Amino acid sequence: MKGENTSSERLKFIKPSAIRRMIDLSAGMRDVIHLEQGEPDFITPPHILEAAKKAMDEGFTHYTHTPGTLELREAVSEKLSRENGIDVDPKTEVIIVSGTQETMAIAALAFLNPGDRALVLEPYYPAYFEDTLIAGAVPIPVPLNREEGYRVDLEELEKRVDSRTKLIWMCSPSNPTGHVFTREDLETIVEVAKKHDLLIFSDEIYEKLIYDDARHISIGSLPGAEDRTITVNGFSKAYAMTGWRIGYVAAKGALAREINKLHYYMVLCPSSISQKAALAALTGPQDCVERMRQEYERRRRAVIKELERIPEVYFVRPKGAFYVFPDFSRFEKDDENFAKELLNKTHVCTAPGSGFGESCKGHLRISYSAPYESVVKGISKIVEFLEKKIN
Repeated sequence: MKGENTSSERLKFIKPSAIRRMIDLSAGMRDVIHLEQGEPDFITPPHILEAAKKAMDEGFTHYTHTPGTLELREAVSEKLSRENGIDVDPKTEVIIVSGTQETMAIAALAFLNPGDRALVLEPYYPAYFEDTLIAGAVPIPVPLNREEGYRVDLEELEKRVDSRTKLIWMCSPSNPTGHVFTREDLETIVEVAKKHDLLIFSDEIYEKLIYDDARHISIGSLPGAEDRTITVNGFSKAYAMTGWRIGYVAAKGALAREINKLHYYMVLCPSSISQKAALAALTGPQDCVERMRQEYERRRRAVIKELERIPEVYFVRPKGAFYVFPDFSRFEKDDENFAKELLNKTHVCTAPGSGFGESCKGHLRISYSAPYESVVKGISKIVEFLEKKIN
């Protein structure tokens, strides 16, 4: 086929998403319980919907400024100052984007040259790795210390840095593990970034979904990180707004200018309607966020309770996001095969762990963002399947 011969060289290095592969495999199957995707099952809260409807009724359906409306950027700036300890100028250092996924690609293209290297804290969200490749750069996985709850190891970071290293990719709370970086972890990352003059890409999309004694800290608020951190967040997870494709990035001075330059050529400007919805989300009542968080916590407890029935399954208790990342390697080392086996025999769809890094082989990412009944039924089916293997 002509398309196969004319595609760019960079596409040869890009792997399809493990999550998407499983969704495609489950297509056409009946009664599948979907625990593979991080998709909130809630409907976007009513006051946000009403703001969008009002915007449409009033004809707010045209282009906005490339970095977004000033009123939304001001709301984001105020939120970051109040909640995250990050101070940025809403006029020049906040950019409204078409979902955080856009910013990942922009950051790679804006700050990585061919041959540069980027450290990717592993387990990682796959786009960090693939976007680095798209930019012609080299992703360097840095395995986190699983036995200590995915802690950051200074030596592991240091030994992977060389003169070509430019960027560190990180996500807290984490997708796929649900762990939350401690202040000590973040300070270690900053120490390395300062020493070697590296940028930090901090994905904080799950910041509102925190459990137990965990506390979200924005790395961009720490001394020495202010001018080198690209803080990325959005509305998809906390406000159940995945389909609105709206998020934001905060970065200082030249970093923001370069991001906005590419942002123009990628999307021109974010959706006007989604911006009005996002403004209502930020400035309106927040009790809806807490209600959803409490429901995720209920589901998390149910998942943990079931998994604890199988001592052979190791997992780090998640304290954020809506994922758990168990190690099933005592039953099946090939996580891709295991995920397919679960899908075919139990009709439970999960995501193979190897899609989140080489050190994650034998794991599965299980999302509890589905309805409570589906989560309970799905995890019970997995545990029952394992118990039969044992017996």
